[in-house]
Amino acid sequence: MLNSSNLLALVHQAASETTSHISLEELASMAPELTRVIAANICTTPKILFSLSNNKDYETRKAVASNPNTPTEILFQLGIEFPYELLENPVFSLLLLENPLFFQELPEDTQASLLKLKVIPDTYLQWALSYRRPKTMFAAAMNPKLTRDELCKLIYEAGSNWSTSQVPNVAKLHVNWIGEMKAGWQEAAFAVVQKHQLVKDNILHDEASEYRLWQLGIIPQAFLMGLHRNTLVQIARNPYTPVEILEALLKPKTATKKMRVAIANNLNTPVHLLEQLAGDDDAWVRQTVFQNPSTPNAIYKLFYEYEAAIQNPDTNGATLSEIVKRDWEYTRTGVASHPNTPREILVKLAYNKSWKVRAAVASNKSVPTEVLEILIEDKRLGVCNAVVRNPITPAWLLVRMLNNYKCYQRQDIAKHPNATPAILEILARDADCYVRVEVIKNPNTSIDLLTYLANDRDFYVRNNVAASSRASETLLAQLANDGEYMVRQHVAYNIKTPIEILRKLATDEDNNVRCAVAENPNTPDDVLTQLEKDQVDWVKARAMIFRQTKSLTLDSNSSTCQNNTSIAANPNTPIEILLELAPSDSYQVYLLSIQNICRQMTIHSDIPAYLLEKCATINTLEMQIALARHPNIPESIASKFASSQSVRLRRLVARNLNLPPSVREKLLQDKNQDVRSSALVGLLETKNHPHTEFLQQWQAVQNLNASSQLLIEQAQSQWVTIKEAVALNTNSAMIVFDTSEKQDKLNRSKSNAPVTLLEKLATDEHISVKLAVAKNSNTPANVLEMLANNPKSNNLIHLAAVKSLIQHYPEQCQPYIEKFITTTSYPSLSNFFILLHHQAPSDLLVKHHRSSSWLERYAVATNPNTPQHIRKLLTEDANRIVRAAAKAFLSAE
Repeated sequence: MLNSSNLLALVHQAASETTSHISLEELASMAPELTRVIAANICTTPKILFSLSNNKDYETRKAVASNPNTPTEILFQLGIEFPYELLENPVFSLLLLENPLFFQELPEDTQASLLKLKVIPDTYLQWALSYRRPKTMFAAAMNPKLTRDELCKLIYEAGSNWSTSQVPNVAKLHVNWIGEMKAGWQEAAFAVVQKHQLVKDNILHDEASEYRLWQLGIIPQAFLMGLHRNTLVQIARNPYTPVEILEALLKPKTATKKMRVAIANNLNTPVHLLEQLAGDDDAWVRQTVFQNPSTPNAIYKLFYEYEAAIQNPDTNGATLSEIVKRDWEYTRTGVASHPNTPREILVKLAYNKSWKVRAAVASNKSVPTEVLEILIEDKRLGVCNAVVRNPITPAWLLVRMLNNYKCYQRQDIAKHPNATPAILEILARDADCYVRVEVIKNPNTSIDLLTYLANDRDFYVRNNVAASSRASETLLAQLANDGEYMVRQHVAYNIKTPIEILRKLATDEDNNVRCAVAENPNTPDDVLTQLEKDQVDWVKARAMIFRQTKSLTLDSNSSTCQNNTSIAANPNTPIEILLELAPSDSYQVYLLSIQNICRQMTIHSDIPAYLLEKCATINTLEMQIALARHPNIPESIASKFASSQSVRLRRLVARNLNLPPSVREKLLQDKNQDVRSSALVGLLETKNHPHTEFLQQWQAVQNLNASSQLLIEQAQSQWVTIKEAVALNTNSAMIVFDTSEKQDKLNRSKSNAPVTLLEKLATDEHISVKLAVAKNSNTPANVLEMLANNPKSNNLIHLAAVKSLIQHYPEQCQPYIEKFITTTSYPSLSNFFILLHHQAPSDLLVKHHRSSSWLERYAVATNPNTPQHIRKLLTEDANRIVRAAAKAFLSAE
């Protein structure tokens, strides 16, 4: 670096016409004090100023923006960051004299930056108020001298165009809209984030960046619910997320299906939350819970016992009353649907918080009428629909729903067995044709009403009358003359159509009608013979086929299939028989067989190994979970699962307490950390666990008084888990590692400084070992910086190292925080969190104090690292929240 003694000489050299003696590399290496002087010198050449315009130093760039010798295009570029300096630059005035429309022709970003200035001439501001460009109008809305009348004009102009529809939200936060803000500014800023009002202010979510910032601990917990839903899912999936956060994410308004699945899959989710999710209404969530090795077998077994009970039609009321005590939506829905559920339980469930449980009550054929009367007024449409579809719902309750605007509810009423002739007559005149069709299909509909509908204006309605088995010969004869060919076609298909009408339709002008006659089983042979001579080939073909097959009868297997379904669902059917039924062509039989096998495997722990091996031939997730959890799991199945590509399956079987030693040893060496952790927990939970070499090493490194020599020895263990434990040991940071053979490779510099054990482990080939080093609270700053800067390290190691720097070495973390600032064309919520953080660099805060996002300016105003002169500028900000925050913090300094 050049020293200050040569300052005048270098300034003179930089200002001279010949600049070949100063290279770009030399300029980049100069001290900020020197580059500022060079940038401010009016004799500095445009070439040098061009190079300095990209300098990292804020004051240097600012000086370049003020220099009249700076090239015009560079001035415009710097004007985005330094609008005041551009406006005061003598070149700006000269350009205006040359071209009166110069301001309107400026680049849009530069123009917007200038419009935010309080000193901007009114001429340009008035032009911007009616110029319908989003950036221009946004900038005008942020000018502090805008009056209320001008704001009204801006809101009016912006509201007429969708691209500027967000401008009014910015304008209504203007200090001149409703005056200064005296209190509540912090609550107002927090509410915008927490209530997802960001879109109103043109602030976007950067999901990937948000999650990284959460991992670093930069985002305050108070803003959790303001994050993007995908970010929340990643947080729920993170094994280091605190329990209170997981509990907050499981609240009804937040807990989406993806969220519940993520929490159900998290190894560190506490048992009480897993127990809650085990009864989730969604099958995917439940299966994920049962795949989680942290879920006790007792919960898994209890769920299947409850499921067997609610699916058994003979389960008594006492058992159902016991099941309903557990807060599981899935089993409560089953109890609400069960025919033997006691009346008092149904009444209680009619007020359940879950609409699906209430709908199940409404569908129950044993539910009291007074309960249906309550549920028909339910706010959830699904519950009302269930009441209407319940065959025991009386007619006087159906009448209440006749005027419902949902047509499919009127359809359900039209097909209801308790629909009276009076109700059907009303619905026969309904405006919706699908409702009128359901009236036709209702067996309670009178012949007179069918006759009325046979003259309906809609041919779709007449089609259904023509196809009705209750249509009289008179109606069929009438419809056989219908002008719509499809109506005549339905008459031709109807097996109740008299032969005389079929003979007539066999000569119909439409090919489809004649073909329908050919396919009617009642068509006489002489008519079929006549149709075999039809002019249309496909009509002839159909007539020939149906005449030849007319005498044949189809053998139905429906009774056999129904019998197999009952056997497959019976909880007492032996597993051997269920295994024979499983390959059935019927999907229902297959599904019921699998569910029954898994249920029996879960409830009974004494199933022999040979039978389990047969079950393993069925490759379904439900079966794999049942086998991986079974106490009698054969070694062949355990070995197969331990080699599976599925991490979830490997980590689940790793927790099995009865694993063969060889399989457990393989899983303890698994490449996935979750699998290794599960295998370790399974080993420690095993009664009378064997004192293997691994266990001895692991117990040794857990000792807080472990010797340095022991930790050095175990740092070279073949077991990754052992090396992880050594890397997490706080004593490892103080242990000097003997690296006589590899000293030159591990040393931090050319000096012969000793290498610590953590430095050695920071170069380990396993990512999880390096990750443990990064998380060690005693890891030195230089090691953390090495891990944070290593391009070969994955993202997790980098984040863990930066997080440790933030926690333990705050003075060295600022350059890393700055790298997380996004550079998108729209402000992001992530930038707000970075600028709000107490370790945000001052240069970064200065750079963003003119941001188009008021939230970013708010963060700058409240950050303790913000320079006083910048905070003072923000006390004159147009946004009332930013202004109030800046004044409050300035007065507190």
